[in-house]
Amino acid sequence: MAEKTVRWGVLGCAGIAERKVLPGMLHAENAVLQALSSRGSSEKLKRFAEKFHPQKTYESYEVLLDDPDVDAVYIPLPNGLHCEWVLRAAEKKKHVLCEKPLGVSVEEVRRMKAACDENGVLLMEAFAYRQSPLTQKAKSIVESGALGTVKYIESCYGYNLENEADVRLSAALHGGATYDVGCYNLNLIRYLAGAEPVRVSAFGKVSEKHAVDTESCIMMEFPNGIRAVSYCSLTIFRSHRYLVIGDKGSLTVPTEFNTEGEGKILLASEGKTEELTVDCPDNYRLEIEQFGRAVLGQEPRLISFGDSLGNAEVIEKALKQIQN
Repeated sequence: MAEKTVRWGVLGCAGIAERKVLPGMLHAENAVLQALSSRGSSEKLKRFAEKFHPQKTYESYEVLLDDPDVDAVYIPLPNGLHCEWVLRAAEKKKHVLCEKPLGVSVEEVRRMKAACDENGVLLMEAFAYRQSPLTQKAKSIVESGALGTVKYIESCYGYNLENEADVRLSAALHGGATYDVGCYNLNLIRYLAGAEPVRVSAFGKVSEKHAVDTESCIMMEFPNGIRAVSYCSLTIFRSHRYLVIGDKGSLTVPTEFNTEGEGKILLASEGKTEELTVDCPDNYRLEIEQFGRAVLGQEPRLISFGDSLGNAEVIEKALKQIQN
């Protein structure tokens, strides 16, 4: 593409789109909000249009995908709908940024990749936190050897979901704690470990009422000797932190994955602790701009297919153990 701007369409009026991604898109240097869509006429679509001022609105996802002025689509739909609409978008030659988790099985992720490859479009999983200077700084510290040989990584992410009608508690739409927030832990751990786990052991709690996991504890062993633990929950006081321990020091990040503003890293070694401050812009704006540059042929996607497939494999193994 010779153009310098990507024209975006958004499938659905989801909360994450309203709170995070659409504001980021409006501030992105290489993006235009071309179209918003919903399933049928709705007050929510009207409200979104008044708030974000797209060039067009559609009362159908299919009609948006037929719009020749849309280059790429963002899919914030419930987990169980990701595969269907990625496949449909690929058939219409639209590049796709799809919310995490990309698919609810390894098979789905592979089908999405094959469809996008066949149609010559890019596909990326929307882990906005990976765009953050805070995440990248933590990775650089681990790789620098400042912690010595890394032995252990731990990540915790959870909150108390009190709305029992929330889509994240829908078994039909593949809700649950691991898909919602555990996927962050697993993506981060694999990123920091720089490898895929050779062993995955998991246990958790499945809601009798909703038939989805409301918490999971996933233990991993990596080929380089690193051990790791992911804990996530939909029934705890809001918590988010991660920890990396080596034989010469440790690193702790006590702030939320998508922190905007001032992020902190606590670096401990030899009886002293140093607090590093990292200025964090809007990760969602960074994500839209980065994928836009990939669409425009200026650089590769930050989140590769292999990365998404690796996360899907760990989640699938873990959930089989938890649900059984």
